[in-house]
Amino acid sequence: AAAVRLAEHTSRRDEGLWEKIEARYKEMILEKGGEKLSKLDDDCDNFSRKFRETDSPTLSKEELLSVVEWKFLKGKPRYALMNHLKSNGSKLVEESSSDAFKKSTERDISGAITSLCELKGVGPATASAILSLHSPDLFAFMDDEIIECLFDGKRAYTLKIYLEVNSKCFAISQQLGKNWSPRRVGRALWTAARIFALTGEDPISEIKQSTEAENKKTKVKKNDVSDDGVSTVQRRVSKRRKVQG
Repeated sequence: AAAVRLAEHTSRRDEGLWEKIEARYKEMILEKGGEKLSKLDDDCDNFSRKFRETDSPTLSKEELLSVVEWKFLKGKPRYALMNHLKSNGSKLVEESSSDAFKKSTERDISGAITSLCELKGVGPATASAILSLHSPDLFAFMDDEIIECLFDGKRAYTLKIYLEVNSKCFAISQQLGKNWSPRRVGRALWTAARIFALTGEDPISEIKQSTEAENKKTKVKKNDVSDDGVSTVQRRVSKRRKVQG
């Protein structure tokens, strides 16, 4: 419910709301999976930096398994897939990821996902997790919470559904401004959903009420000070003294 409400606020003036929600992402990661998930989340950030700093990046088999472990702890674990994932040869993982990364630089969203899905145990959701690290400006991660928020039909992990959900994340990022990407949009939506699941409270309403209260305080302070910097109270005291004198 909270993620759906957040997705309804997508204008430039709503950027602050999204930033405040996203600022609690690491907190929700720790709450969801403890120190283990927090470390894996940091590892994913490091993979993302490595991909950006390398001319021809590839994903190693070890990195693939780390991303999958992160995905399982962040969402629903599907450990039956692990044997399939581990059966992929290191060379095949590197070749498939290299091909997918090249296609992502060509903005071939569908082709990049398909290249990674050639690996055993890798579907569109896992592929999106990897590609969101390589090209966060093009790919959001296919979290369950994101599908439920942005897809009207029954949740499924197909390429067709991913393309629709990712397209909506991209559109939201464009509306929020240049600092936003599909990956950031997905993180914020996931965070809003986790806050609601944990507390039962709507973080969007709380933040908006807090912001309105702060704006009222600021407005009152501005009204209390005249153009010459003298407050209304100071002016009244000065006037009273003159009358008494």
